[in-house]
Amino acid sequence: MKKINLGFIAAGARNRVHARNLLRQFGDKVNFSAVCDINEKAILEFKEEFGLENIPVYTDYRELLKEQKDIDGLFIAPPNHLHEEIAVPALQHGIPILLEKPLAHTTESCMNIARAYDRSSSRVTMGLVLRYTPFYRTIFNILKDGKIGRIKVLNANEVVGPVLSSVFFRTWRGKEEYTGGLLLEKCCHDLDLINEMLGVNPHRVAAFASGNNFIPRQGCGPRCRECAVKKTCTFSTVLWEKNIECGEDNNEYEYVDFKNDMCVYNDKHNIMDRQSQLIEYEGGSLVYFNVTLGGTDTRRTVDITGTEGRIVGDFKENRIFLYRAFKENPEEMKIEHEKSGHGGGDSVLIRSFIDGIENPNYVPEASFKDGLKSALLAFICDQARDEGKILPVSFLEGIDSIRD
Repeated sequence: MKKINLGFIAAGARNRVHARNLLRQFGDKVNFSAVCDINEKAILEFKEEFGLENIPVYTDYRELLKEQKDIDGLFIAPPNHLHEEIAVPALQHGIPILLEKPLAHTTESCMNIARAYDRSSSRVTMGLVLRYTPFYRTIFNILKDGKIGRIKVLNANEVVGPVLSSVFFRTWRGKEEYTGGLLLEKCCHDLDLINEMLGVNPHRVAAFASGNNFIPRQGCGPRCRECAVKKTCTFSTVLWEKNIECGEDNNEYEYVDFKNDMCVYNDKHNIMDRQSQLIEYEGGSLVYFNVTLGGTDTRRTVDITGTEGRIVGDFKENRIFLYRAFKENPEEMKIEHEKSGHGGGDSVLIRSFIDGIENPNYVPEASFKDGLKSALLAFICDQARDEGKILPVSFLEGIDSIRD
């Protein structure tokens, strides 16, 4: 049996999650052919975890693409601002790619990747992993079956707990020039899900935001271990050591370096810590979406009112309630999923990508166009926020011509 040869550009947390799920599900069927990262520590951790003593290692992705002619699939997961630089030449090689979300950190970079994709023969699976979760797939199916009729109003909320929030105030994710902003980095998932649920295009948007919570505070920092409030501060890594158990697959904490104890209030960052969007879709459906950093726990909820019913779901609890007209009690669905990250979506995403390598006619559930639409919607929401205007959604005009 011929093995599937896979390459990894970036050896950080996300690609290590992908590698674990590959080995769990496909074992000897896959071969890790090469890994690239400029961070020597990340390379060593990758090699040690997966027993890859002799794997070819690169610090320049161009050398990997040039030398590794037999790669069947490529995982690209560097920081957002590097996506364009790496994805464009990878697409030119015609390799099947799993490109982590978001597509890129600016409109210009997204469109440059889109043009390269349109000229290439590569099949791209976007890392919009929530599309692959049993929870959201169940909601998609309820809507597809018409059980609540036409959507009138959709309310969705993402609240990010202390540990995950700290990632935005202790790492590169807190700097808009690297991420493209909070809405893109954290919520391109949510915008993609909303696009899929509505099934039509957004028409116009308005947005509001604030960044006045995680600002310098006297008496805090500069590091948790030196801080006067280290035993009581919600974001104290000293406090976390007593309350948080971290394993190999700590799911929502995969990006967290628990040794990084920079003060979340006094470290340098320039992203918003909360933002609200009102989006009108074609046909008059209204969407209200909020994201908040610094909540008490991490939770996604959705409440959809249609012409014939209502869906209420809690992703953390994996529960969905379906309300129907003239029925006294809702139908409750408890969603089961595999024990992999993102509500079981990580393992399903990997199966989808491997299916795409083996079957040239396979269509990924999260396509390139899906990634492009969610990113561009985030950018126009941010523009509406900055300009204090209701803005028409005009970017869709050039997307339909891009190949499927």
